[in-house]
Amino acid sequence: MLGSRGIPARYGGSETAIEEIGERLARQGERIVVYCRRHNSRTKDREYRGMERIVLPSLHRKNWDTPTHTFFALLDLILHRREVDILHFHGVGNSIFLPFLKLTRWKTVVTVDGPDWERPKWGWFARKVLKLSARMTAQLADCTITDNLVSQRLFRELFGLSTEYIPYGAYVSDEKECDELVQYGLEKDSYFLYVGRLIPDKGCHVLVKAFERVKTDKKLVFVGDNPYFPEYIRQLKNTSDSRIKFPGYVYGRPYRQLCGNAYAYCHPLIVDGTSPQLLQAMAFGNCVIASDLPEVSDVVGDTALRAPSGDVNKLADAIQQAVDNPALVHALRTKARERVQRLFNWDDVTNSHKLVYEKIYSMNGHSRSAQSGALAK
Repeated sequence: MLGSRGIPARYGGSETAIEEIGERLARQGERIVVYCRRHNSRTKDREYRGMERIVLPSLHRKNWDTPTHTFFALLDLILHRREVDILHFHGVGNSIFLPFLKLTRWKTVVTVDGPDWERPKWGWFARKVLKLSARMTAQLADCTITDNLVSQRLFRELFGLSTEYIPYGAYVSDEKECDELVQYGLEKDSYFLYVGRLIPDKGCHVLVKAFERVKTDKKLVFVGDNPYFPEYIRQLKNTSDSRIKFPGYVYGRPYRQLCGNAYAYCHPLIVDGTSPQLLQAMAFGNCVIASDLPEVSDVVGDTALRAPSGDVNKLADAIQQAVDNPALVHALRTKARERVQRLFNWDDVTNSHKLVYEKIYSMNGHSRSAQSGALAK
């Protein structure tokens, strides 16, 4: 797969999706090739969870990281004559390469997680390029996948394109242990949690301001970071509220315990697609406090407390409601877990992707067994 930072997942939702989908496809006999970025790679292993890893450099700058890495990945595919059938790009910005790829034998899939050109993190030039890339996706990709119904409707209205709707998945887990919390000065149910990149799109600044107004002894923990927005992160950490903590990136057992023992999970989204972190928080049995964006509604249904996106006062009210109503929190935890089990299963998500791959591969009149070809992801 191309366009992500690669595996093991250490950054965001695309990387997590590649891990979960790729591992399951590999177990079914498919050959999965994942292109990884050198600056994000912490291992020299050439294989991970049954998938092949190819680590390449990139220009480690906000606007250039993805396109330069994808360019080097395509060069690698050509120069080494990699035996792959399908190129799956994660992120609409990669579609600037589609005109060239129409001259090759490869089939292309692009996953779009939202209107990237509307994200506050991008400057005007990047937004223009992303909007153009979205149009190229609609015109040139063999298949476009959207992970939420809002993006599916958007591509239909803007470009007349019928996309494949395949949501992210999550694994249901009941985390009973909490010994790892000690290193963060936490106990079970003693904190609210946010997990994800610390960027304006995610509404982290709104959450900080809202929590400063909440009357509680509980803490707010931000798990995540971002190398491209040092000034934004500095402003977040400049809060005078000592209850707000920033432990940075957390992985493995500590991450699972943080997710599984929070009092509630906060998702103050301003613009994005389906959030894997939100889904996983629900799968851990968290009460969710989220913005009222349609993309979020498609995920949480009636299982969460809601506040208008970007509204500091209303978000503070929703958090205070959770503090003051433990019985409500308990009820929403149960509903959230049940919804994920019913609608967002990684096995179903994987099967949907495989059907897409088989469909576009057959466009050439091919008929392939599970072992006969490969996917470059």
